[in-house]
Amino acid sequence: PSPRLALFGGWITQCYGSDERLRQMIERLHSASGLVVTLTTPNDLFMQVVEFAGGDLPVAAAQRGLRVSMFGSAIGATFLSSVDGAEVERLAHRARFPETEMPSLNAWLARVRSEGFADGPSAQGTIWSLAAPLPSTGQNAPLVVGMAGAAELVCNNLVIYGALLRTAITQREG
Repeated sequence: PSPRLALFGGWITQCYGSDERLRQMIERLHSASGLVVTLTTPNDLFMQVVEFAGGDLPVAAAQRGLRVSMFGSAIGATFLSSVDGAEVERLAHRARFPETEMPSLNAWLARVRSEGFADGPSAQGTIWSLAAPLPSTGQNAPLVVGMAGAAELVCNNLVIYGALLRTAITQREG
C-alpha cells in the first residue's frame, strides 16, 4: 500500500493493537471450520466488524464496518456477558430494550458466561452464529470473535465449533 494508505489503516493498530496473532487466529479458525470468522468491537449500541476471514455466506454478512445490534445477536450477547449488570441495564435502557424481556436477556447472558460462548440465529434464521469474548491482552478495546455459517451445519456441530472457538482463544493467549 501507499504510505498514505498505510497511515490511514493505522487507526486499527492504534485502537485494537498490532498483534498479528489476531489475524492468524481468525484465519486458522476459518480454515479449521470453513465458517466465516469475525472480530468485532462495541460501537455505541452495536458490535462492529473490524476484521474477518472467509466469505462464503449467502448474505454480505462479513464485511469490515458492518454493525450488528448488541441486543438479539450472539456477538452482542457475548460482549454484554463481559460487562457488569449495571452496564447491561444502562445499554438496554439506551437501546429501548423492553423491560419485560430483561429476565430472559439476563438468563441468556448467564448461560453465555457459563458456557464460554453465545450462539443464535442471524439473517432470518438461515445463518447461525456463535461468539466468544477475547481476553483483553494487547488491545485497547474489547473484542469478540464470532463464527457464522448455514444454520443447519452450525447447529448440528455447535459443540465442535464451540470447542474450536475456545481452543483458538486459549492458544492465542498461550
